[in-house]
Amino acid sequence: IGLDDLAKVSCGKGEDVVVALSDGTTMTGAEFINAAMAGSLGDKLYVGLFHPTAGPVNLYEARFASEKLRILAMAENLVCPWPDCNVPADRCQVHHIDAHKNGGHTKPSNLTMLCKYHNGVNDDGPATPGRKKQGRRKPSRGRMRRHRGKVRLHTPGGKLVSNTHHVSSMGAMDLI
Repeated sequence: IGLDDLAKVSCGKGEDVVVALSDGTTMTGAEFINAAMAGSLGDKLYVGLFHPTAGPVNLYEARFASEKLRILAMAENLVCPWPDCNVPADRCQVHHIDAHKNGGHTKPSNLTMLCKYHNGVNDDGPATPGRKKQGRRKPSRGRMRRHRGKVRLHTPGGKLVSNTHHVSSMGAMDLI
């Protein structure tokens, strides 16, 4: 939820504000407040800080994403960011945009959530259109890239393509 909408919801004036959740659902501001007060959202609510062009902000470094980094990545992309995918972030895997095996760091701006299928077909190899696998070329489906703060598919033809799913446009980076 963006800061302006949070202020409306907190003041009781955000009944028509729509909040998107990482499980792929939405609720109104009033439903959000009622659920939080009833304890049905859990005993912890997390707040993420996002830079308009760099993406999520944090200073941790590790191979595997901590729970905190996972929550931040899910808040940024509420569904898998691969074009036309509708798998909710809660059912996705944490993905290093620049592969860890190629020197990519485990930091918020290098992480996103991808569904199991798209995490598997994402090209983690060198920036060439394909790579050799057991003597044959493996066709590239493209790779995820961060461009102007948002995660997009960089196609083999060089285009940057966003997911157009309606919940996809309600993540943290779309709120700032």
